[in-house]
Amino acid sequence: LPAALRDRVAAVHRGSALPERLRLYDGWAARYEQDVAALEYRAPHLAAASLSFAFPAPRAEARLLDVACGTGLVARELHRRGFRCLHGVDGSAGMLEQARSTGLYQELRLCVLGTEPLPAPAEHYDAVTVVGALGEGQVPSTVLPELLRVTKPG
Repeated sequence: LPAALRDRVAAVHRGSALPERLRLYDGWAARYEQDVAALEYRAPHLAAASLSFAFPAPRAEARLLDVACGTGLVARELHRRGFRCLHGVDGSAGMLEQARSTGLYQELRLCVLGTEPLPAPAEHYDAVTVVGALGEGQVPSTVLPELLRVTKPG
């Protein structure tokens, strides 16, 4: 892998303060998809395949929240499988700008999980995804109750 790519990946996973990490993601947004393709990143594909198994049909009406949606990689995979009601949240304005350009989301909101609640009422979503972002220095595991709050039971 190119050294610049290794450096970008390492920078966002260091123990830097949240404002610095968000700034790094903002700066990475335009190159993000090219970089993760070089890494052969398959998590969005695998997550969408798993969710498709849970929602055999019809999928178009299932309301899904893509947490830490980044540039919209998960939305592309979900849309390919028939999901149409996609909402996304991310802490990086730069990433949201890229996601918005896909035209796949019905709603996109800036939200820094762990510091603020999700901008949704209780039991609003049929499913919530967090792909490649749940962990130390990214989306903290302490947000799990908040993810459950906005997800319909069942």
